[in-house]
Amino acid sequence: MKPALWLAFDVGTSGVKAAIIDGQTAVLASAYREYPTHTPGKGMVEQDAADWWRATADATRELRQHPAYRDIAAIALTGQMQDVILIDAHGNPTRMVLLYSDTRAQDEAQDIIKAAGAEYLQQLTGNEQDASTFPAKLLWLARHESQVFKSSQHLLFGAADFLAFKLTGRAAADTTTAATTGLLNLHTRQLLDDSTLKTLNLAEMRHLFPDVRNGGAKIGGLHKQAADALDLPEDTPVHLGPGDAGATTIGAGSGEPGHAYGYIGSSGWVAFSDTRPGNPQQGVFTLAHPRQDYFIQVAPLLTAGGNLDWMQSLMGSSDYADAINTALQQPATALIYLPYLNGERSPIRDPLARGAFIGLSQQTSMADLYRAVLEGVVYAYRHALAALASKRIDRITLTGGGSRSTAWCQLFADVLNIPVTIAQDAAFVGVRGAVQAAQVSAGWLPDYQPVNITAPDQVLTPNPSTREHYDRQYGLFRELYPSLKSVFARMV
Repeated sequence: MKPALWLAFDVGTSGVKAAIIDGQTAVLASAYREYPTHTPGKGMVEQDAADWWRATADATRELRQHPAYRDIAAIALTGQMQDVILIDAHGNPTRMVLLYSDTRAQDEAQDIIKAAGAEYLQQLTGNEQDASTFPAKLLWLARHESQVFKSSQHLLFGAADFLAFKLTGRAAADTTTAATTGLLNLHTRQLLDDSTLKTLNLAEMRHLFPDVRNGGAKIGGLHKQAADALDLPEDTPVHLGPGDAGATTIGAGSGEPGHAYGYIGSSGWVAFSDTRPGNPQQGVFTLAHPRQDYFIQVAPLLTAGGNLDWMQSLMGSSDYADAINTALQQPATALIYLPYLNGERSPIRDPLARGAFIGLSQQTSMADLYRAVLEGVVYAYRHALAALASKRIDRITLTGGGSRSTAWCQLFADVLNIPVTIAQDAAFVGVRGAVQAAQVSAGWLPDYQPVNITAPDQVLTPNPSTREHYDRQYGLFRELYPSLKSVFARMV
């Protein structure tokens, strides 16, 4: 029987979003809770998985006040991907989570490539190996914290996997998330075989690996403890949706080939679905689509809206909308900002890249700096979009928290010089996509075409008067990283 109402969770980089969603993927109610990120050392980016569970429980308590909560019949999950999560048999974390943006394993990445060959690993997994992928991180843990593997029962690949274990007691991962790890054969959709793992010096960890399922699959039902915590019936079905990039692709209306979109969160990406894998030589990552013969081509940005978080912390302000609007009311300046606070993944692939302001003068104001940050992030999206698409994209949909600012989205239209569409439910595309993937997996929907278009999307068109300026500035932006690359490398 098709569930009438769903409880959906998106465990993101900054916080967890919980929502009650109907069978047409309309959002009836939502709640959000934040949690911290820890940076204990150079290249180290961690979170506590226990914080994810506490935030999930807290957000759910708020939703339980909604009259529709008692009619929830199924659960769908999505969340941040490429996280090294080690837990014991009871689901308790045995160490802090290494996030996707953690790049401490530089030496181990080189050892992995030397052991197996960069070209071979790229052909096998569809993507290049580096310090952000699992083989390097696992090798780093084996060298520096080997005891953690003795106390761990399971290795999970993404935040939704952890939540799934807490709800069902089953260790599973979806193929989209698994494709980000460097441990998945992209063509067979199976984890690497024993021979390859042995070459990578990871064979002894195989017993920790989760089962891999297509995104949206039902992995079990709520066990009693989780049912009591959520105040839902025991055995309520739990579906593990594709990781956030996959769920957002579907929720943004790009689950079938033909339409590109951009996600603006703490990190970001531009992506679309295709029947072919992307070209890693162009800085494009290829992920497994929940449909076996589809791929998701992604150009990911390590730090997108996170640049604004950094700028806001310097300003001592929490009002993003006011800061953005004030900055964009300023005249465009010649100042350029490189948004590589944590390195970059696409189109450039350099963990040592860093942020920089170029063109400072005595007349530069705080508003000028903020505007340069906003523009620099959009230049990075333009660069990523150029790498992703072999032919010109004629429009793009923007999603994620950053799309709440119409002024910033207009800047995207002006800099990209194409119409920008803002979905009317942009903040909820991830949870909506997770539910839709579950419905397709269960056979209740035939495909990943957009559903529940209940209101016209907002369309912003480029301002022709700004085109010459932004084209010139973008050209300079493209010149700056190659000029500074060797400098960044010597600043370690």
